[in-house]
Amino acid sequence: MTGFLKNRAPLDAQLLESELRLRQCLWQNVIVKDEVTSTNDIAKDLVNSGVEEGTFVIANFQSQGRGRQNRNWQAPKNSSIFISIILKPRSVNNIGWVPLLIGLCLYKTIESESRKNIKIKWPNDLVQIENKQEFKFAGILLEKHNEHVVAGIGINFDQDKNELPIELATSLKEIFENPISKESVIAAFVSELSARWQEENNAQTSPTASFMRDYKANCVTINKEIIAQIPGGEVVKALAIDISATGELIVKTDSGNRFLSSADIHLIS
Repeated sequence: MTGFLKNRAPLDAQLLESELRLRQCLWQNVIVKDEVTSTNDIAKDLVNSGVEEGTFVIANFQSQGRGRQNRNWQAPKNSSIFISIILKPRSVNNIGWVPLLIGLCLYKTIESESRKNIKIKWPNDLVQIENKQEFKFAGILLEKHNEHVVAGIGINFDQDKNELPIELATSLKEIFENPISKESVIAAFVSELSARWQEENNAQTSPTASFMRDYKANCVTINKEIIAQIPGGEVVKALAIDISATGELIVKTDSGNRFLSSADIHLIS
């Protein structure tokens, strides 16, 4: 319990708004909460009220945070970044590329300040690579809601090792070259995402070739032997060979190629 009592500073709404203006971010409608069940829950309520695209919710603490495949995501108060962004894709029937885009934008934000080797692990986990192991520090959950998509992003910010939920995890304080505020990280990420979202969502064909090249170049999963644990219990051993235009991982198995839309990926080599 001692970890939950650490004296960490809550988000400074005024500082965040200043950082967003400084970067001339396209999205500046930010809602800061202290404690919520989940930022995605708040964002869904905002969709129902007709709020504008690009509105994002941030909280110091989530009591019922969740990740992919209904996993819990919890952290000591003020220790992490919890953010949910409201997006409106041109079609909610073709959003497989959206989590990849968000993962790439977060990668670009963190990589520019990093002193470690970080990569994207398909589809959108952010990991630090060290001694041939991947230490996760961020994850993304997309939920459809009406004609919108709510993108929830969780980032380990300054947890100690004993506060992290799994052994193969890390936080930004271990990754960054120099100290940096949560507000600066959030503003840099939202600025990066807002610009690339406008480009991709307004393109004649999404995803664009330049985006897919950028994603694949920074994805540690490509050209690796993997074990994929698929929802439902199936386990597949394969070689990850490519990413489809709809965001699926293309793998080569003994019985031929398969397209995976959802799976937990473990790298073998």
